[in-house]
Amino acid sequence: MGIEDGVSDDIRVVTEKSLPADASAFGLGAFAGTMFILSSYLAGWAPDVTWVTVALFYGGLGQFVAGMWQYKRNCVFSSTSFSTYGCFWLSLGLFYCFKLWGWMPRDYDVSGAEAWFLVAFLLFNTYMLAAAFTLSVVNVVVFGLYELTLVLLIIGDFKGQPVDGGASWITAGGYVGVFTSVAAWYASFAVLFNGMVNREIMYLGKPLINIKKEE
Repeated sequence: MGIEDGVSDDIRVVTEKSLPADASAFGLGAFAGTMFILSSYLAGWAPDVTWVTVALFYGGLGQFVAGMWQYKRNCVFSSTSFSTYGCFWLSLGLFYCFKLWGWMPRDYDVSGAEAWFLVAFLLFNTYMLAAAFTLSVVNVVVFGLYELTLVLLIIGDFKGQPVDGGASWITAGGYVGVFTSVAAWYASFAVLFNGMVNREIMYLGKPLINIKKEE
């Protein structure tokens, strides 16, 4: 996820050579859609495993491809975030497939596995959140809400709480995850709309911390 410099790269005028289209709107939309379905399940609204196939293709493969596209545009932040979270969704989806289809050896202890899996990506998200402060307000909101979502889910997983829609850390993580997806959808629409009209109409916000070297 991510928007470089607070506005879509589509707004920049390219004079030397033609670049691929900005994949940020697609990448953010893929993250938002997948996050919404998973969070709805965690909150107790949606059926079980509905999110798995979406995670494999839309959130996983889709975001990974968006990340590769952003590398072509030399967008370090968005390419890193999209590629990483594409792999995140692919890994999480496959892990659940292994469990559902009985591909895990019976003598394997996977208790707490999801929590440690999320811890690794929490660490990644933390420094991406720090970097987001140098880009835009919307980036900070998306990564900040996702940070809180991960923290709540990690606590719930370490406590061994079930997904039942009751009062729990997992359910709270599901609710915050829904807000995260809404913020990411807004960012996706803002990048799409601003890129189409070639100026910033939908609010994205300026960097909260400006540490770039002045030319």
